[in-house]
Amino acid sequence: MAAPDAPAAMQGSSAFDALLTQCRDLASKQLDEAIAAMLAKADEALAEFITKTTEREQQKRYQEAREVVRAKRAEFEKLFHKRFHAEFQQHTNKARKIGGSFADASLSGLELSLVADDDLEETLKFNEKAAKLRRICDDEINALDQRVGVLLGDADLQSEANPFGPNVICDAYKSTCRNLVESVELRAVFLRLFDDLVLDAVRAIYKALNDVLVQNAILPKIRYGAARSKDGPRTRKVKNKDGTETEVEVEEPAAEDVFSALQKMFAAAGGGGGGGGGGGGAPGMGVGGVPLMQGTELLSSLTQLQLEGLAALGNAGAQLAATGVPGTANILHELKTSSVGSSMGQMDAMTLDIVARLFDQLFDDPKIPLGAKGLIGRLQIPMLKVAIADKDLFGKKDHPARLLLDTLGEIAIRLPADFNAESKLYGHLETILQELITSYNEDVEIFNIVRDQLTMLMKREDDRIEAESRAASERVLQEEALAVAKSVAQEEIRTRVQAHPLPGAVLEFLIEQWIKLMILIHVKRGTASDAWKNSLEAMDQLIWSVQPKDTTEDRRKLAALVPALLKRLDAGLEVAGVEGETRELFFADLMKFHTQIMSTPPKGKDAPAPMPAAPAAELDFTASVTIRNPYGSGEVKVSALDIDPDETAAPVSRHATDPDALRPGDWFEWKEKRAEGDDTVRPVRLIFMTPRKTRYIFCDRSGKDYVECSRAEIVRRLRSGEALLMEEEPEVPFFERIMGGVISKMKAIGVPA
Repeated sequence: MAAPDAPAAMQGSSAFDALLTQCRDLASKQLDEAIAAMLAKADEALAEFITKTTEREQQKRYQEAREVVRAKRAEFEKLFHKRFHAEFQQHTNKARKIGGSFADASLSGLELSLVADDDLEETLKFNEKAAKLRRICDDEINALDQRVGVLLGDADLQSEANPFGPNVICDAYKSTCRNLVESVELRAVFLRLFDDLVLDAVRAIYKALNDVLVQNAILPKIRYGAARSKDGPRTRKVKNKDGTETEVEVEEPAAEDVFSALQKMFAAAGGGGGGGGGGGGAPGMGVGGVPLMQGTELLSSLTQLQLEGLAALGNAGAQLAATGVPGTANILHELKTSSVGSSMGQMDAMTLDIVARLFDQLFDDPKIPLGAKGLIGRLQIPMLKVAIADKDLFGKKDHPARLLLDTLGEIAIRLPADFNAESKLYGHLETILQELITSYNEDVEIFNIVRDQLTMLMKREDDRIEAESRAASERVLQEEALAVAKSVAQEEIRTRVQAHPLPGAVLEFLIEQWIKLMILIHVKRGTASDAWKNSLEAMDQLIWSVQPKDTTEDRRKLAALVPALLKRLDAGLEVAGVEGETRELFFADLMKFHTQIMSTPPKGKDAPAPMPAAPAAELDFTASVTIRNPYGSGEVKVSALDIDPDETAAPVSRHATDPDALRPGDWFEWKEKRAEGDDTVRPVRLIFMTPRKTRYIFCDRSGKDYVECSRAEIVRRLRSGEALLMEEEPEVPFFERIMGGVISKMKAIGVPA
């Protein structure tokens, strides 16, 4: 019989089973809802992904993913529900030491060694997602591990064995994706949707599960917490069977797992051998059959090579130095056949092979200018030293050396194609990177320092280019103000002309001459000024003066008005800088019109027909207007606002971007046609746009060539794909992208995992 003070939930295993089932059903229901919500939002999210990326293949994959969601949404929800229950049962049986059939056994522990290389990448990504989920829900999972351990009768239950753990959820999702989504690339898109739209919901699920267990008196006073010491691993406290607590490490996905998987691939490709020495299997011998060198001794030899450069490789180094741009020769391949490479152990030689292929991929990247490749290539030995000393380089995205390479990649793809040693920026970059080459020994903090210096340098460089473009910016501001003034004046004239019949000479005068005064007043005084109101009043009086006058009163008013009107018009034309001859010709025509009106009999049978209103076709304001420069000396030509009337039409390209969404600092891939007929692409940065967003200035990192665009032109380019918005931060970091390229090349030649 149970003790009288024992909680009800503790009085029998059947109660624990019922509680475990209740928790499973709760988790399953809320996960089903989270997956359903993800799929409901997927179409909108994928459409946004399409507009934000500039990679054509990636955009195609996003579109294909939309089609999969539309076609298989119900099936996806049903299968995920089924797979979660299956994963849950497998982990529950395992925790209770209940055997299962071989077909039901979880294969997650075998995946790194048995899957193909593309599946290997995918498995690692799903594992990373599970680790991320564990970090997000750290406290909740630590508490749940202990409480579920009580239900399963295992006080030492490990997180990986918890049937509610992140790996269970991610494995269920991975299995669902592999059953319903055909390609690895498409499944990567679904993994991103999971990351963006499901992960946050899981924390609430874990909290709800803990609440249910606490309500049922399962460790209600639990003491839990995850501690991460600055220099040590993450730990948590667990209860022992005797009631004491023990602090244990929280296991995270090991970078060695990633490196181990890479090793297997490269070993299958024959990598890792030294210079003609085969496997180097003799004790104390390197892969090249010479005495083994490892640890501090090996790193010291590499440091010497790092400081001395190609000279340390003797004749081979001299030959490499003569191949072209400094830094673009892969010295790591030569290092394999050197005494240092031959003395390496198998693992270090394998690491050398991996890093060598990494730089091969970098040197083959068409998006990186040759000059930038030369600068990044100087980091071959420092990166090799990091990789040998710290395998976290391959598995941790926030490793300082990896982040530095990511930053260099982001800088490089924004440099002009002709970037070389003659560029002033090249010298600045070279100085900063040389500090790393000179200073790096063991402490990887130097990579963070250099990365910060690079970030500050590029900020100063962008600020410099913007400062040097101020004259151009001021000019386009003035052009916009004049164009806006012309547009406003045109509308004032158009409204009046279409409402009243006018002689051709008067119509021509307003469109070609009086508009000049209106433009000047608009930019210098504005529409609220008396000068603007006077210009409109004078125009209204002129139009009234040439209308038929059917009453004696109107004729008397006209006679009184004409002298003052002529004075007013003449003064305005003088301010506008209209030539005297043009003024005299117009006033002569105006006198004829007034004379005709005054001499025409009052309205009756002999009265002439009224002058017809000017047809819309005659109201052509497309021609530019030359006026006195309101901002300086001389004259300036004023053009209309160049705005595409069909701007709101459906875009002809998925690359299209709303011009109103552009911001100074945005980068674009800018396509231009050369005389030879080939397209050239260069990265340019939006450095200025006018307040009304009618004119834009772009410049590349050289700071030499400015590109000015009207709104209509930038809309056309965005629609056609001639201007592609580059992502602020690449969706795939540079290191990951080139590492992926290495794996893809090995996949192409049929290397098994």
